[in-house]
Amino acid sequence: MNYTPYLLLACGFGGVLLHNLMKMDEINRKDNGEFKFGKYLKLERFSIIISCLLVGILVMIRSEIRQLEQIGNWLGIAFIAIGYMAQSILIRYMGKAKNILEDKN
Repeated sequence: MNYTPYLLLACGFGGVLLHNLMKMDEINRKDNGEFKFGKYLKLERFSIIISCLLVGILVMIRSEIRQLEQIGNWLGIAFIAIGYMAQSILIRYMGKAKNILEDKN
């Protein structure tokens, strides 16, 4: 399949949306159906923006990443996974970097 940049963006953004919908479902179940979308968006807006930026950057530099070229027909699924995992991975590594910097001080 010929993946255009727009299709890869859609796959990546779909992964970000899927990740957030699953988090919202988890919160909604924990709160007995009293989920507040505005509150969630207020808390998660920056991590969602960062995830979308990461997907966009990876679409722009996809030809420079050899591993992405090697997966061929699975590229769409890879971008869905990247979008889905971007928020969790980024937050985890940002937290570790913060802890390392705090330990040095």
